[in-house]
Amino acid sequence: MNNANLKKLLKGKKVVSVTCNQFGDTGKGKIVHLIASQWAKIIVRGTGGDNAGHTICCNGEEKVFHLLPSAMPYDKEGKINIIGSGVVFYPKACFDEIADLKKAGLSYNNLRIAYNAKLTLPTHPVLDRAKELSKEGRIGTTGKGITPTYVDFVARQGLIINDLFNKDVFVKKLRRHLEEKEYLLKRYDPSDLKKILNHSHLENGIYIGSGDKIFNEEAIIDRYLEYAKELRPMVADTDSFVRKNLKEGGILLEGAQGLLLSIDFGTYPFVTSSDCSIQGLAKGAGISATNIDLSLGIIKGFYATRVGEGALVDELGNKTSDTWCNGGGSREKEEKLYAHASINDSDEFLQGIAIRRKGREFGATTGRPRRVAWLDLPLLRYSLNYASKDVVLTKLDVLNELEVIKICVAYKYHGPKYYYGGEILNSDSILREAVMDDNVLRNCSPIYKEFPGWLCELKGDNFSDLPENLKNIVTFIQKDTGIFPRIISIGADRDETIIL
Repeated sequence: MNNANLKKLLKGKKVVSVTCNQFGDTGKGKIVHLIASQWAKIIVRGTGGDNAGHTICCNGEEKVFHLLPSAMPYDKEGKINIIGSGVVFYPKACFDEIADLKKAGLSYNNLRIAYNAKLTLPTHPVLDRAKELSKEGRIGTTGKGITPTYVDFVARQGLIINDLFNKDVFVKKLRRHLEEKEYLLKRYDPSDLKKILNHSHLENGIYIGSGDKIFNEEAIIDRYLEYAKELRPMVADTDSFVRKNLKEGGILLEGAQGLLLSIDFGTYPFVTSSDCSIQGLAKGAGISATNIDLSLGIIKGFYATRVGEGALVDELGNKTSDTWCNGGGSREKEEKLYAHASINDSDEFLQGIAIRRKGREFGATTGRPRRVAWLDLPLLRYSLNYASKDVVLTKLDVLNELEVIKICVAYKYHGPKYYYGGEILNSDSILREAVMDDNVLRNCSPIYKEFPGWLCELKGDNFSDLPENLKNIVTFIQKDTGIFPRIISIGADRDETIIL
């Protein structure tokens, strides 16, 4: 990596954001880690919760962060990591990660947590997982209680971290909360609820109630007040802190998930429950998107992945892949049943499996297989309506052995006549930009442009060092969509990076 090029890219910048222009899992953790190591003083998570999974690799050592910012390894250097006000905060998840930091000999002295971050209670994961038991309306969530926590906040009945430091307030709000959740959960089988409550994520059954009560109120109060004692030194008004440091700069905003999963801009209803665009990220950090000097949007080069339900027009293996990834497939099963799968397999389902295994495309939070697709330009064109055209291309090394690379350049709609946004779609309509309507996307097929692969290992510090076949693809996408590649990742390690 050419450090001089990185310094040039970041020169004069005070606030930089890193988000994803796809469905998440694009390598934000690595880019955050890289910029934090060279430039940032303050790193802020602004959206999502422990449903995120940011994997970083430095000197061959891999670490996964879910709730904590990816720059925690730099705490010892005095860099301040912040869990912002837009984040959903589950205390157990936080302290599980802190325990992992301690085991690795890492500190958390400069970790700050927003006093007004949304508080996840044991009821929230239970509601989340109970709803996912039903096949109808199943979204494919992580089961971490993210949606129910945000729902309570929007319904103006949620709790925040600060409530924990005022016992009377906390107990009063909790009792009102439990009364409603007990009522809502009566529709589910008690044995299913007990099984959920016995999960390690819910502390192995300590919250199970007695008699006709689903939850043990006293156990929740006692446990959460214990968490409060540990949290108190870390909790602060982080929104004000970030704003006060805008002039000095060195602020890095770390996105979670991807724009196509944004509650506002994504493929609704198969989305997450926060706005993971640059606008939502800035708000969750306590500032405005206009404060951001450089916004980097990540896309994989040249494929995409998606976890959970929802349309994926150019998915390798189509419905077979969808069913496998959302119906019990796993890393272990793939290693056992499909060890022969090749990245150049003529069977697209097997090819998708090979790319998934090569790219280690399994959920960092859930372990679920990620559905694999080719790079989708209609989706990218849509994303760029809400994102900067400054992009980062990641995981190019995954396709080093691929003989033919397909890029989806448009969709062909083949469903019934459909009214959408003032226009009528007819069978055989061609779409160059994706629309965020599952009824449309599920009735589209991809139109591809094929490129020869580069068939070699990627090395070098400059764009000119890359093979011609790779550069030709980048140039095509750049001309077609108007993106400006700023960083290209050619390997998992931080130093395997080209700064343009």
